[in-house]
Amino acid sequence: MWLDFSMFLVLLGLFFYVFAVGSITVLHKIYLALHLVLMVWPLTQFIAQTMPGSSYRLFYLSGSYVGLSLVGVSWFIFVVFMTGQAKVIRTRRIVMLAVPALLSVAFVIANPNHLFLSINEQLGVKQLQSGPLFWYMIVQLFSYILVSLIVMGYTIRRGVSVRHQMLVRTAINGVFVLVLFGLGDFLVNIIFIDYFPSYFSIFSVGVTLSAVYLVHAITRHRVFDIIQIVQRDVMNTISTGIIVLDESGIVLEFNKAMKPILKLRIGEVFTPAALAVHLPDPIRQEFNEFMDLQKEQPMERQELEIALQSDGHYRYIIVQSAPILSQKRKELLGRLLTFHDVTELRLLVDETNSQNELLQDRNRELLIMQDELFQANKKLEHMAITDGLTGCYNRRYLLQQLEHEIAVNVQYGIPFSIFLFDIDLFKAINDTYGHLVGDEVICATVEAVKGTLRAADILARYGGEEFTVYLPHTNREQADIIADMVKESVEQNVVKTGHGNQSVTVTISMGVVSVEQFEQRALDDSKAFLRELLAQADAALYEAKFGGRNRIVKRKLA
Repeated sequence: MWLDFSMFLVLLGLFFYVFAVGSITVLHKIYLALHLVLMVWPLTQFIAQTMPGSSYRLFYLSGSYVGLSLVGVSWFIFVVFMTGQAKVIRTRRIVMLAVPALLSVAFVIANPNHLFLSINEQLGVKQLQSGPLFWYMIVQLFSYILVSLIVMGYTIRRGVSVRHQMLVRTAINGVFVLVLFGLGDFLVNIIFIDYFPSYFSIFSVGVTLSAVYLVHAITRHRVFDIIQIVQRDVMNTISTGIIVLDESGIVLEFNKAMKPILKLRIGEVFTPAALAVHLPDPIRQEFNEFMDLQKEQPMERQELEIALQSDGHYRYIIVQSAPILSQKRKELLGRLLTFHDVTELRLLVDETNSQNELLQDRNRELLIMQDELFQANKKLEHMAITDGLTGCYNRRYLLQQLEHEIAVNVQYGIPFSIFLFDIDLFKAINDTYGHLVGDEVICATVEAVKGTLRAADILARYGGEEFTVYLPHTNREQADIIADMVKESVEQNVVKTGHGNQSVTVTISMGVVSVEQFEQRALDDSKAFLRELLAQADAALYEAKFGGRNRIVKRKLA
């Protein structure tokens, strides 16, 4: 009797031990449920043996057999989850597989016509009478045990990991102990009860030994804690320092990277001084302010970057403080402090920034060079199309523009005119005043002409003191007006000679050709048409010069 009670106390102590020292995973929860079922047998057996009346004894004995009826299915469910078959055998199937055990429980509780168990105190040691429903319980119990052994054997044969094999073998050994003592109890207390003077608590001892073995494997070999072990290994292999605090600031865990720095033990209260002692004064104050801020705002995520100088080199550490919240994200459970060395990243960023600045400098230099080349090209282009003395267009540019303009004007029937003028008696000016004054006269004449022309008109130096003007969209009447204005502007222009108060005035002779109607030959051969046009203008110019100078000869080219 007292042996049953002692076994119950041992099982109760093991239950609280597993609950206290292990992290409660799903497999732990299922084992604890199995452990509770195993505890029912010795407790109810002890109470039944202390009851004076047969009716009370039968009630508590029924309770023990209710627990025994659930041992097989509980062990089977434990094996299903332990071997990883829970994904295959889903909840609905587990409920269906539990029907025989639940039916046995119903038989024990109802005990119809004492077909499960009865007590006859006149029979001495054989006063417990087992009915056919009792044997049904024994069959379903061993059936569950047998199926569990088959599942575990199949799991080992399919080639699982070494750790998984150790887990399954631990469960097989526990089943072996339970079955061995169960068979012993069955033989001694039921089959061969006539050969023994009293009841022996063999199954209670077997249940306790099986539980002791499993708890030993759970706590020493930590066969259920693979996830926790992996998490701890991961924490210890990463270079980032990690400290886990509860809501009161007590250290719950820290990884290997923090051991040389953190002079605290698990269970002690974390204070900023435990880390600030390693920091110089300015950074220590900054770190203390950071810790004070995370206390003032416990639900906020805080971050601080620290620069530590050692042997002339800097190390950059990012400190982060993040709240650990419950699943509903309403209750603060603790804080997670991380210390991440970002020196290499910072150096890489600095090097990248330096390279970017160097590239920007080179890009600026290239842009300056590109602008200089552009300006040089513009200058060369300008020099290629302009006259170096006067700044107006040169003959080559004029001929190119006229060739294009004539093609367009002929195609669309647009009238245009051309002036060809020459400075009168220019050789006499050069001979009298010199070539420098002659150049001044040419430039002054050009400026006077430009002041009279329109923005769309093109003035070009045709050669020496001879110039050409192209007037687009200009008929004969318009050209005559502009020609007269040009002639008068030059005639009124006065040029200083540089010899005292002497000045020079010049006149021009001009040939004007206007084109208002076009023939097909002008479109077929625009170059020939241009040569003919310039020849007409040149002839008009010579006519003006030989006619007395300072005059305009106008011709209309049909």
